[in-house]
Amino acid sequence: MRIVRTEGGPRERGRDVGASLSEPIARSLDFYRAFLDRRGVSTDELSRRLAPFHRAAETAFPELLAEIDGLAEGADAPWWELFAANCWEELERMLEGATVPDRCTAFAVAGPGGTVLGHNEQWYAGDAGNVAVTVQRPDADIPFASPTVVTCLPAVGMNARGVAQGVMSLSARDDGEGIPRVPVSRRSLTAVDLNDAVRRATVAGRSGGYAYVMASAGGAVRILETAARADAIVTGRRGHTNHYLDRDLGARGEGSERSTARLARLEELLAEREPSTPDDAMGILRDHHGEPQAICMHADPAEEDEATAVLFSMVCHLESRRMWVASGNPCEAPYEEIDLPELREAAA
Repeated sequence: MRIVRTEGGPRERGRDVGASLSEPIARSLDFYRAFLDRRGVSTDELSRRLAPFHRAAETAFPELLAEIDGLAEGADAPWWELFAANCWEELERMLEGATVPDRCTAFAVAGPGGTVLGHNEQWYAGDAGNVAVTVQRPDADIPFASPTVVTCLPAVGMNARGVAQGVMSLSARDDGEGIPRVPVSRRSLTAVDLNDAVRRATVAGRSGGYAYVMASAGGAVRILETAARADAIVTGRRGHTNHYLDRDLGARGEGSERSTARLARLEELLAEREPSTPDDAMGILRDHHGEPQAICMHADPAEEDEATAVLFSMVCHLESRRMWVASGNPCEAPYEEIDLPELREAAA
């Protein structure tokens, strides 16, 4: 597992990450470029299609665009291609013949052994191997650690305040132009507590929504669903997949049999096993039951690079500020503990 440690301002940190990960960033951008070529979208056309999202992001979060500036400089990569990777779910909805796959599974549990959050990151198989963990100490924000696809801003992970989040894709009929989803979730990753995390994830002017499984040291767990212009806290659940659970949001949302089957299996496992340790959480994230889509989902070879697969799996123990990450399907790749003195020192 590649680990990049950096500190400073947004452009400086982006430049460090880009320089350290220039090779996998180039591979990742090759995949996205080929994806667009197959659909007749030239690289030059990206700036036109994505201009409204760029304006919204620049107005709301100029510091995050500065991170992308630095990432492009450090990796010597085309800026608009990197920006496209950070609003890919918005771009997908504009592509003729493209489908928006179900992506990601997360849960959080609190018990005598502490608070544990688990997350499986589903993404395109063509990006397999292009993942890393960034451990960052921003000049003006909370230190955090996040596994991520190398072309994307960090979105899932844990910060020094003991706040962690997993993020799941959602689709709704009122998705449109606005702040892309990834920068919104990057902002909530550095929240001081769960109330702050919800406030950051529900910023006005977003293009669409995500489901967030959020947890904090001490046992608080919150599940938030967002759409472009609405949001809801979901009670009575400990996990989420890719369909709205809130009744009002569900009326505007788009779900799938795959997502409902995966959530049913996740809830079954949480009830049967009552996970209380990181090892328990890892066992759930390795599960292969629950057709037509498993929690530990493997790519369909017939779909090649555009198949959906688990690119990494993450488990966080919030009280101890410990994180484990598997690069690939966790049934095959071992979990590696990521040493996080930056988070523990800031928490002391």
